[in-house]
Amino acid sequence: MGVLTVTMTGLRDAIATSRQARVALLGDLVRQTGERRARVSTLCAGFARDRAGAHRAWFGPLLFEGRTAEKHQQPAEARTPAPEPPPAPKAEPRAHMPAPKPVAARAAQTPVTPLPRAKKRHSKGLKKH
Repeated sequence: MGVLTVTMTGLRDAIATSRQARVALLGDLVRQTGERRARVSTLCAGFARDRAGAHRAWFGPLLFEGRTAEKHQQPAEARTPAPEPPPAPKAEPRAHMPAPKPVAARAAQTPVTPLPRAKKRHSKGLKKH
């Protein structure tokens, strides 16, 4: 029975070692998941900031940003007037073209005729399985 005892002891030690490795791996995965979540949250916040900046560039400040900007505006003396745009170049006059004749509203509409009713296909017929 000595050989069986030694073999069982070796098997028990292998099971304990595997269990410890599994617990360590699980703890490592939990730690890595937490770190990854923090990184993803930071990345999403950066994307949201960039998206808000792009939105401001395209559409102007948001409503709440406009109210806070009014509070932080400079005094009237410190502001510089906006430069006036240059005058538009004068275009050459176009040749006179007669205006198109008005068309009565009834005549402008295209006549609509109802479509004939489509025939229903028979579902029972020559079905081969």
